[in-house]
Amino acid sequence: MKYPNLFSQMYIGNTQLKNRIMTSGHQTTLAENHLPTDDFIAYHTERAKGGVGLIVMEAHGVHKTGLNTPHAIDASNPKIIETHSKLATNVHAYGARLFAQLMHNGRESYMNDDNTDVVAPSAIPTERFHIIPRELEVEEIEEIIDGFVQSAVHLKEAGLDGLEFIGSHSYLLGQFWTEKMNQRQDEWGGSFYNRLRFAREVITRVRKAIGDDMVLGMRLSLESKDDEGLSTEETLDVIKHLNDLGLLDYWSLVIGSSATYKGSSYIVPPSTESADDLFARTNEVREIIGDLPLIITSRIYKPDIAEGMIQEGFGDVVGMTRALIADPHMPNKILNQQEEQITPCIACNQGCIGRYQEHLPIRCTVNPVTGREQYFNEIPPAGIPRKVLVIGGGPSGMMAAITARRRGHDVELIEENDKLGGQLNVMQGALNREQVNDWREYLERELKRLGVRIQLEKRFSIADLKDRQVDSLILAGGSQPDVPHHPSDTTYSIYTSWDVLDGESIKEDSVLVLDWKGDWPGVQAAELLAKQGKNVELVSGTYGVGEVVQQYIRNKILSTFDKYNVTLSPHFKLSEMKEDHIVIKHMFSGRKEVKEPEAVIVAVGNNAEKSLQLYRELKDQVKKVHRIGDALSPRSLDEATWEGFKLGISI
Repeated sequence: MKYPNLFSQMYIGNTQLKNRIMTSGHQTTLAENHLPTDDFIAYHTERAKGGVGLIVMEAHGVHKTGLNTPHAIDASNPKIIETHSKLATNVHAYGARLFAQLMHNGRESYMNDDNTDVVAPSAIPTERFHIIPRELEVEEIEEIIDGFVQSAVHLKEAGLDGLEFIGSHSYLLGQFWTEKMNQRQDEWGGSFYNRLRFAREVITRVRKAIGDDMVLGMRLSLESKDDEGLSTEETLDVIKHLNDLGLLDYWSLVIGSSATYKGSSYIVPPSTESADDLFARTNEVREIIGDLPLIITSRIYKPDIAEGMIQEGFGDVVGMTRALIADPHMPNKILNQQEEQITPCIACNQGCIGRYQEHLPIRCTVNPVTGREQYFNEIPPAGIPRKVLVIGGGPSGMMAAITARRRGHDVELIEENDKLGGQLNVMQGALNREQVNDWREYLERELKRLGVRIQLEKRFSIADLKDRQVDSLILAGGSQPDVPHHPSDTTYSIYTSWDVLDGESIKEDSVLVLDWKGDWPGVQAAELLAKQGKNVELVSGTYGVGEVVQQYIRNKILSTFDKYNVTLSPHFKLSEMKEDHIVIKHMFSGRKEVKEPEAVIVAVGNNAEKSLQLYRELKDQVKKVHRIGDALSPRSLDEATWEGFKLGISI
């Protein structure tokens, strides 16, 4: 077997896992009235069907003050027993094991109508959410502990195999044991022993309520990565103290803290991070916990990485959560020697954590079925196979071609450039975007494996229809960067953000980046130029720099900007491009400023004029002409892949 450690069996407590692959707790927003929906059941069932060994469901609130979003699951509600019983039956039918996380978020909360009462050990504000919590009364602490106990009992009755306390990311358990967040002077604060009292009571009372036949574990952050939470040394002290209770069956390690912008970047780490670096000190945890299983999860996105982490002793079980969001069937594809057919995660954070932060249901940029398993887990064969012609080999066109071909249509794809990928080829030129190429290569392999006929370096015209029978034509020609009107001869050079990310040499030292949307093209072009040593000013027509970029990725980019002294000028838009200077205008006051850079990089949006012109020429020549992705209207990668899939499944 290629990955013998990854696919070996093991026990956690009295529960046997068929392999070491886990999907760790992550919010799905597939809940209504604080209870899981049928979409939630279908989502996790698909991952069990795909061969995962262990599913740890997302954070379950244990008290009314711990429902930190409008879609948080409430395990204190006895109705949870019925919904989770269905899921447990499904998951067990595929040989997987099912755990749930128990959490109270404390002060780390998205304020919402169901929870306007945010509580914490002490009334100390949280930097990230800018909330001043209310200090818990002693009787309320007891009430929350009772909530942990009652929730655990409900989940045991539902037939789950295990429970996991969330002591990670500076949520309520961590707020109690962290001195900076707990300024109490009663029995619940002050000394180290008293600050750990809440965790001890929760663990002890839950274990007594559920007995010894249900797995019980603790997840915590090995390091907060900020100046608010715990250092690794302090975390090791917490682990030793709680491990000495002898009541836990395993430990689960992550990195980061919800308490600060910096620390939160590690909750779902961007591609700047590596698992080796994040978990370099797990051996010190093993010295404390002995033979108890150790779970690690963060930036383990390929099976060879996972195999190496187990082989080298970093952990016994590996959370491959985003990889399983991208492809729930990854384990079975490996076992069936179909590794090249695994849809790879590109670490964009857009459809998963990005949508959660907008209170939207989970999706995946590279897998349109994610979160929609109840409707699209099987691709139906076409009733009548048709001749389908796809114009454009970007992500939207490739997704449409692959989906249509899987349904049995005869598909041909024409691309005017010398390689497939469209804007993926631009995106992968940014810093730390190597995983984008993994997906581009996967799409290209799938096209060839399925037998889609591909023509590269072919500019399509109406004359090409003469010798072709076409039942449906899909126009996926993408878009091109807009370049604002400017004098024909300027003293400064003009480039687009695509030029920068495509690797064009920018010889000038003083560079002004005009960023219209706060999205990746302008922001990451500025980042790349800064790292090349250019003197960069980023002008953004947004409230904040990188406004559209998912916040954990944006946080890392902002760190780079500070390191390389990038001048940040939000709230400005382009007013005029003169022969020897640029005029920018403050969006709110109307004040104008003159800039005299050596080079201007424009990222002021895209246009689909070429695609529109071709559409108008074609719509009367072919039975059905469809526009998708940027050819319909320039938007994001999420719309492109979803529209390609949706059209492919409907033709």
